[in-house]
Amino acid sequence: MTGRILIAGAGPSGLLCAVELAARGVPCRVVDRRPGPAGGSRCPTLWQRSLRVLASAGVSVEALRRAGTALERKRFLIAGADAEVDLRSGDGPFDAPLLVRQEDLEHLLLERLRALGGAVEYGVELLEVRRDGGGASRHGAGAPAVAVLRGPDGVEEAPADRVVCATGAAGRVAGVAGPADVAPVGMRWLLADVEVAPEDAPAPGVEHILRDRAGHGGLVPLPGGGHRLFLALPDDPAGADRRPSPAEVVEAARRSVGVRLTGEPGAIWAVRPRSWVAPAFVDGPVVLLGDAARSFPMPVHGLNTGLQEAAGLGWKLAAAASAPAGTGAELLATYDAERRTAAERIRDRAERVLGYGSTVPLEVIRDRLLARVFELRTEPDTVHAPGPLTAAGGALAGHRAPEGVARAAGPGWYVALLPGTDPARPDRPGAEAGRAAAGVAARFGLPLVACPAAPAPEGVPDAGARLLLVRPDGHVSFDGAPGEPAELERHLEGVRRFL
Repeated sequence: MTGRILIAGAGPSGLLCAVELAARGVPCRVVDRRPGPAGGSRCPTLWQRSLRVLASAGVSVEALRRAGTALERKRFLIAGADAEVDLRSGDGPFDAPLLVRQEDLEHLLLERLRALGGAVEYGVELLEVRRDGGGASRHGAGAPAVAVLRGPDGVEEAPADRVVCATGAAGRVAGVAGPADVAPVGMRWLLADVEVAPEDAPAPGVEHILRDRAGHGGLVPLPGGGHRLFLALPDDPAGADRRPSPAEVVEAARRSVGVRLTGEPGAIWAVRPRSWVAPAFVDGPVVLLGDAARSFPMPVHGLNTGLQEAAGLGWKLAAAASAPAGTGAELLATYDAERRTAAERIRDRAERVLGYGSTVPLEVIRDRLLARVFELRTEPDTVHAPGPLTAAGGALAGHRAPEGVARAAGPGWYVALLPGTDPARPDRPGAEAGRAAAGVAARFGLPLVACPAAPAPEGVPDAGARLLLVRPDGHVSFDGAPGEPAELERHLEGVRRFL
């Protein structure tokens, strides 16, 4: 493999992308302008889908559990109405979201990257991406891009086939399309790590969502003790970049949501949120990842969506690195189409949910609560539309494979029989179909996984026995009947160039 991949930004999404590449034997260079890994809790909430992505990348399930605490329930306290919702799903090793401090998440990702032979160069900043070539490349006489880097030894020009910008919302890089001047959404988030008076503190594993006439906010329990306080406050353009004082945080919590704090707050920051999605996630050799590609008005989406994007990008970058230039470009175009569509859906949902806490009349929200109408998951499931990687038809096509569908050894494509029929046991029902599916998988060099019965994704009817082709990111590329393996074979012929 002669392609050169540079990842700028070693936050969770950049690190996971590097892990996905390293797991496939594709080297990359990872740089970060910070002097070292991030400290502090930052965004601590990891939804189940993100946890499964991390586990699939080889991050220890047990290490995640040890580092975090389960978020089991949400309690809504709206204008005197009170209701609690169970967040546990009851399926798989992650049946509830986990609260993990970002410094611990980065440590686990770094540990995994180093185990695969990778590393991060801290104190190295990406200044510019030039597209004037330079240096030998399998794509021709010169590399598609030159990354201008500044590190401890001065400025360096590094030829690259792909430059992944995971530099965050504030990481502007010359030669890389950044966000247009997008106006803030008309409010500020105040966030702080705090200690809450015992009479106001949520029970362990419970998040409080609070809204009354005075304000809107919430409390999230942090692993190891304490809580994340978040408050939606009126916009203040004049003081947008000013860090509130501890005394101001204590007063804002009391005034806005009636929560009493003890001691002095720890980490404090204020954000004027913006809502935008880049018109393109891929621009020639430049690929946008994470907050460099979009911004959501609710901070939790930046982390979780970034991990999903990294899982989708990593395997595609790896395959593109050894594919003919045209095939590689076509594969990365699917990252652009799939992840921009997902980001736009998340943005629209987040804007609507944010409105429940700010612009929708309080009485309407209280009545919804009393009727137990909740909008819990502000990050909708990603379902890919039919395209180069996803067959039309089949209830599961485009969805993530159901929980319980075993991942084949290695981080690649695989064929799955659901529920499993063992082709080596001719006495079992469906063995003939299983042997036919095994033959198709073998002709394309893919593993065949016989899976137990598993519930279909939410909103998808149970279609009984299925024959699936599963992508490296866990999404279903093809869904058909086990008795018709020829349909799978035709689909595989169409995606063979991407395998």
